[in-house]
Amino acid sequence: MDNIKAIIFDWARTLYDPETNQEFSNAVDILEYCTQKKYRLALVSLVTKKENLPGTSLETRNQQIKTSPLSKYFEKILTTEDDKNSILDETVKHFGLSNSEILIVDDRTIRGILYGNQRGISTVWLRRGKFANELPNEETGQPTYTIHSLTELKNIL
Repeated sequence: MDNIKAIIFDWARTLYDPETNQEFSNAVDILEYCTQKKYRLALVSLVTKKENLPGTSLETRNQQIKTSPLSKYFEKILTTEDDKNSILDETVKHFGLSNSEILIVDDRTIRGILYGNQRGISTVWLRRGKFANELPNEETGQPTYTIHSLTELKNIL
């Protein structure tokens, strides 16, 4: 992963637990590590109306992220209620890097992993929690890496 210069993180269930309304305990540690290693960081979040949880309106999610101690680590933060691919496209464009220099970390194979695989972007599937059994398939493709804890990301980077 020597060529990776930027990392795009998903928010809900990757860095933040919507069930407890708190950042995961190892999120600060991994973002601090990435910052020390000089990775450029971005955060993307899709707010789905199906989730019956706090933070399921765009306004609430934006406030959640803005007041989080994690927000300071990101040079770009984008949220949407419509199309995660559009904010991923905008984030990739923002970095101005080749796709081979970007890494996506997401807990959903049907979102971040699928997006990355379709565009030649390396992916890390954080396989835990609600979507741990949402297995990769022919449509999504296999993630480049699979981890079960954010801390494992250090071993990849």
